[in-house]
Amino acid sequence: MFARTVLAVAVAALFVAPVSAQKEKKAELNDFPFWTAPKTLHARAFAPGLQAALELTPAQIEKIVAARTATVDDPELRKLPNKNDPNATADDLAKANAKRAEATEKLFKEVDLILTKEQKALIEKINDAYAKIGSEIGGEFQAKFAAAKGNAEDTAALRKEQAEAIRTAFEKKLDALLTNDQRAAVKKAAEEEAKRAKANPDKPKPKK
Repeated sequence: MFARTVLAVAVAALFVAPVSAQKEKKAELNDFPFWTAPKTLHARAFAPGLQAALELTPAQIEKIVAARTATVDDPELRKLPNKNDPNATADDLAKANAKRAEATEKLFKEVDLILTKEQKALIEKINDAYAKIGSEIGGEFQAKFAAAKGNAEDTAALRKEQAEAIRTAFEKKLDALLTNDQRAAVKKAAEEEAKRAKANPDKPKPKK
């Protein structure tokens, strides 16, 4: 259930990021997929403000934004056909996906060179914590889901309950992993995210 998927799935998730990021006057990463989640190779933040825990410098942010612009946000790459293109053949889609995968791989190789050893170690710890919590809680809910099989309403309620249990357990674990400064940074970033969401209620949230 919690096995990691192939690169193609991660590429699809990454390319749903808004192109508007290219037009920003100030270098901003927004919710950059630094993380690795079960079934998602490049996942977005597991909790509000999580990216702030990395304490990225302005120089690092500028470099990552530049790398993103030159790879996955390249205008020519954005023009390639996707599954919603009625005129695209299977061969067209395969070639386009291969180019997207190549761009994604190049981006994350560059990001790996930009991040410090300490930042990469923290990412790994957070990834491991999230995966373990998801696996443990998933196991606890397995019997409940089996009992609710065939009942869409009960299954939906269980999924919501499971997600809340994972969120609560992860936030508790995260609190133990971070330093005081990192916790303060995450809290501040989460508050800023909440303000932006309130100011733009119709803006879709990025997919995890």
